[in-house]
Amino acid sequence: MNTNYLYKFMEFAIFSSYLILIFLSIQIWFLWKDIDKGTLNMEHFINESFFRKNCIYFFGFSIFFIIPAICEGIGIPDSMLFFKFFDMLGFISIVMFEIGWYKLLKTCTNKKSLPQELISFKRTEN
Repeated sequence: MNTNYLYKFMEFAIFSSYLILIFLSIQIWFLWKDIDKGTLNMEHFINESFFRKNCIYFFGFSIFFIIPAICEGIGIPDSMLFFKFFDMLGFISIVMFEIGWYKLLKTCTNKKSLPQELISFKRTEN
């Protein structure tokens, strides 16, 4: 496989995961606004598997963004394909982190309707 095609694929994967990251961030923000914080059950957040997954994702995207910086700092020859690979893995792990939070918050919401911001447009009378 030509390295140029692989580089383009990695660029596409990074861009796609960045768009998914933005979409999930907005969805999490809308879900968080719909959650009744007074009756929020903290047992959902203290779940051992949820905590373990979050730690793995956090460790993953931390390492995936640090490895290229360390390699560049100690003088390993510049390989853009190597750096793009770790960037891609970093963004994918951030997306997986946000998917976990979205799934958890989705189970905690009471409302299943559109966000208030989308339905509160009123017509003004002249």
